[in-house]
Amino acid sequence: MYCSECGAKLKKNAEFCGECGTKVEKESEEREEKQTPKKTKTVNSKKPISKKKKILIGVIVLVVVALIGGYCFLNNRFGPEGVATEYLEAMISNDAGRIYDSLGLTGDTTFTSEEEFKKVFEKSYNAFDDVLNYKLVNVSYNESKLSANVEFQIASENSEEDTVTIRVIKNSKKKFLIFDSWQVANVSDSLVVKDYQISVPKGSTVQVNEISLDSKYLNSEKSTNELDVYVIPQIFEASASIKINLPYGIEVTDEMDISSYNTTYEADITLEDLNDETVTKLQDQMKSDINALYANLIAKKDWNAVKESYSYGDASLINLQEEYQDLYEELVSDSDKTLKKFDVTSLTLTKVALDDGKLKVTARYNYTYTIDYKNYNDEVKTKEGKSSSSTTITYDYIENAFKMNNISGTVDYFSTW
Repeated sequence: MYCSECGAKLKKNAEFCGECGTKVEKESEEREEKQTPKKTKTVNSKKPISKKKKILIGVIVLVVVALIGGYCFLNNRFGPEGVATEYLEAMISNDAGRIYDSLGLTGDTTFTSEEEFKKVFEKSYNAFDDVLNYKLVNVSYNESKLSANVEFQIASENSEEDTVTIRVIKNSKKKFLIFDSWQVANVSDSLVVKDYQISVPKGSTVQVNEISLDSKYLNSEKSTNELDVYVIPQIFEASASIKINLPYGIEVTDEMDISSYNTTYEADITLEDLNDETVTKLQDQMKSDINALYANLIAKKDWNAVKESYSYGDASLINLQEEYQDLYEELVSDSDKTLKKFDVTSLTLTKVALDDGKLKVTARYNYTYTIDYKNYNDEVKTKEGKSSSSTTITYDYIENAFKMNNISGTVDYFSTW
């Protein structure tokens, strides 16, 4: 406490100032005592952090660090460096599964599945399978940042160090909605053929690499009355097996050489594709059809008289009609010769093929004939002869029966010697 007059420090409970003698006022002292804050003991109001909270904070920190680390890892994994490195490592290790993942195939992958790819990969040449080590050298982006070239230095077993550049392109869709997605460029383009077309006779069943072609692959716009045309959206560029069950009971197995230069396949057959039963059936059919045709000519029936016996469905018989009319004019209109009898005695198939979905059969046959003719003296003579010829008949197969659609190589001359 201090003197209000001279400012000297006063003794405790003093009534007068020891310096100037001024009386000390009690009210002032009391007021000052009130104004002077009393020293109180301070108590720490903060509670110590519990063990559970410490653990929770630690977990949160770890999660945040993990999320940041995971983001960085995935961002790099899905980026140009990661995608190119993954592809190179897969090629070096001959890992068909990882290589397949890098193709980024979408849409119908029935014929471009991982299983189908492994079959192709096993038969393919891998230029990287002798690489011993590699090093990422550089990543350069194009101006639009939509593609990049990832450069590697590689060391191979049988050659000096070399540089390999893998080009990657940016996809329009993101991975997990947040990461830019990249894929190796042109790999799928060089391995996959788009819209591969297979044409078979109407009503055939088809298997490619033991996978059945169902109706979803049938292209109605390309198909015709004679042909079913199947279109496979994407298939690997390689050799593929095909098995065709033709509607007339013939099974054909073949190999398709699929490439960017060979995008279509049309079914065909050979004699070797026919079993003995089918060969016999066709031989009997041809003998019957040839004999019936000449029987109509011997009976002097023109086309109008026989066309109903040859008609089936909505088939066009214009070629058969022309052949028949030409033969009719040669044999029936000739007043000097009259064919009296014609009979095919034996017939052997020499060739079969498919022509616009129809079965085209060529055969060599022996026949006998009887012909009346006039000699130089206008005397009517009869000649019985025999000969051989070759003919080709084109068939449709309707309601489990062969229907003649055309014939060529008919006999219009019969020797009188």
